[in-house]
Amino acid sequence: MQGTADRAVLAATAMRQNSGGLTPEEIVQAYFDAEGLGDYVRGRIEVTEAGGSRTVRVTPEARMPTIFMRLAGVQELDMRLVSAASEGLAEVQVEIVLVLDVSGSMLLDEFGNIMPNPRIDDLHAAATEFVEAMLEDNDNGRVSITFVPYSTEVIMPPGTLTYFSNLSDPASGDLTNGFCIDFDTWDSVTNSLHTPMTRRNCDLRSNTSTLITDMPITPYVYEVSEAKDFIDTLWANWGTSIDLGLRTGAMFFDPTLRPVIDHLIDNGQVSGKFRDRPLDWKAPNSYRALVLMTDGANCCFHVGDAATRKPDRQTQDADTVSVCEALKEQEVVIYGVAFEAPQPGVDLMEACASSPGHFFNSSGAQLVAAFRNIATHIQTGALRLTQ
Repeated sequence: MQGTADRAVLAATAMRQNSGGLTPEEIVQAYFDAEGLGDYVRGRIEVTEAGGSRTVRVTPEARMPTIFMRLAGVQELDMRLVSAASEGLAEVQVEIVLVLDVSGSMLLDEFGNIMPNPRIDDLHAAATEFVEAMLEDNDNGRVSITFVPYSTEVIMPPGTLTYFSNLSDPASGDLTNGFCIDFDTWDSVTNSLHTPMTRRNCDLRSNTSTLITDMPITPYVYEVSEAKDFIDTLWANWGTSIDLGLRTGAMFFDPTLRPVIDHLIDNGQVSGKFRDRPLDWKAPNSYRALVLMTDGANCCFHVGDAATRKPDRQTQDADTVSVCEALKEQEVVIYGVAFEAPQPGVDLMEACASSPGHFFNSSGAQLVAAFRNIATHIQTGALRLTQ
């Protein structure tokens, strides 16, 4: 009964998830009826709505027949429970980072030809439905989404690297396109503005017949139209650096990055609503989620090219898990999505996810369903059981 009560009040409190037109009372009653417990909660449901918030409280009562206690003359035990949840749409700030694989395998088959139904199209559909669900009625910017497309490398927003105090150039090489970064340490996600990093050239060439333009990180999007416009630009190219995509995306939860966000605001690239972002770690009335998606496995290791990043996949995977663990310590919820990925990629997404329920192993159109479920998870997770 306690489990039913907790699930019922969370569902009834979710102000944007009731597509059937039921009242909160009817939602709670339906949950109890489905478990055969409807009589115990009837007339014991309290709903309070004020100032853009909702609180649902239930106090079911029942008598539980005893077994062994009957030997002492106790035939029944009174059972009184309480469960409550609250949601304030104007209060909880939700920061989401989407770390999306745009490597060549999202577009090309094993022979290097563009697939008839490339995976990148499924990503467009899944991400579009996700932003429509998360950014609906979001004029106040309560929910923000930062897009981090990654392949072999991740491209930082223009003009932002000057704010990093511990950024070194490589030992040699022309840095004509030197606005990509790599990290020297992987076991921490705090103090990002001063963490040791190395500047790298961004390879903007195409390995397909289609010209690839740069796809830099786009932070703090809060409007559906802007988000969909960005998703439409996503294309696929080159290899897979899951570790780098994740570590770069993690920076956009770190409050030391505020000077970078202020720069983007001043340049008109981010709305002024997001001054003083990112929020403090573990800030009250906040919910943070990172979605990590891949269709492959870490593969940017040494194969004879001096420009490659790491010695082997095992090193990349270990660094990826280190970042995930550091984010979990800061109470960031991680969703791992393997999309038609090989087993090493599946294992890595599962290891990074906050729990088995936050891991999705999908194929084809299932990617849309996975992102739909993640949107529901986030919206429900932003609620709090209060009693």
